[in-house]
Amino acid sequence: MPDFERDEAAISAYESAKLRYIRAITQDAETKLREAFGKRREAINDEISNLRDLAKTRQAAAEKAAARYAVKLPHRVRKSGVRPPSFWERLRTFNGVDAPYRAAQKTAEELDEVNDLLRKRRDRLDAMERETRRSIYLREEAVRKKLQTPEGLAALHADPMVKAAFAKMQGVMNERAKYDERVKRGEVAPEEARDREMAQRGIKFAIVPLEGVMISRIARYGALEYYVLRDLTNREFMISCDPALEPLRDVVFDISRSAAGYEASLRNTQDGAPMRVLDHLKAGFSSNDATDLYARHRAALRTDRATQKTAPRDESEAEMIAMLGLLAKAVIARASATPAAPDVGDP
Repeated sequence: MPDFERDEAAISAYESAKLRYIRAITQDAETKLREAFGKRREAINDEISNLRDLAKTRQAAAEKAAARYAVKLPHRVRKSGVRPPSFWERLRTFNGVDAPYRAAQKTAEELDEVNDLLRKRRDRLDAMERETRRSIYLREEAVRKKLQTPEGLAALHADPMVKAAFAKMQGVMNERAKYDERVKRGEVAPEEARDREMAQRGIKFAIVPLEGVMISRIARYGALEYYVLRDLTNREFMISCDPALEPLRDVVFDISRSAAGYEASLRNTQDGAPMRVLDHLKAGFSSNDATDLYARHRAALRTDRATQKTAPRDESEAEMIAMLGLLAKAVIARASATPAAPDVGDP
């Protein structure tokens, strides 16, 4: 059985080596782009600094002019700016408010002009940064496209830091290709297919204690069927299928061991009510993902049922399945005694 954790590490090592190779090729061009950008940025930053100083001077001048205008017509000076005097205000003051108003208006326009220049300089800096990043990205993409050609691949795999990683990765891919061919020819036994998927997905056979588990799906390997249990931390376990356990497909339960043997019970929430499958899913997924998964789960309850009993692996699993069978009967009895209520998570 392959060591899938080691295989994934080999594939990741190859991808990392390939990325380092690409970066090494593009590093010189990237450095030159960064240096050019740095010089242009320094010049624009000097302009921004000078404009900030000018903005402070014009801000002070605008505030003083607005204050002089406010002495004449305080209601014409707002936070949003100065407003012109009315015809009657000009007439009443013999047009004495015109000069303070024009001075306040002119200093405000001069301040707006400087602030507009500041915004343009900052926008130019942002555009230059985006342009530099895009140029670097396009350069790396060009190298990646070249690596898809026979010449590019040959140069890549000839590089010392890539060669060793490629050899390990190639071994992994060859093993997987051979396995796929065996599957097509029907040469893979159900037990091997089961053990391979369990190793690849990190699934273990169910052992007690199991707390807060639900039956998430049915896994099939030839004539073998297994319930896949998922706990509240999204760890998965397998237990042999038995159609008598089908009532447990829509509940959350615990399995523990006592002096008398195995014990199985429904999982309760903090308020003492039985935990719903939707609540279980929300504990391990986002609300939207949990709702989507629950809709699929409910659909599977109608279309994907255990079709036959798979022999337990050993006496311990047989005893566990027998105890779960008693819990399934209790669930049926409870459902018969309780009037059906709509499930808020059921589509």
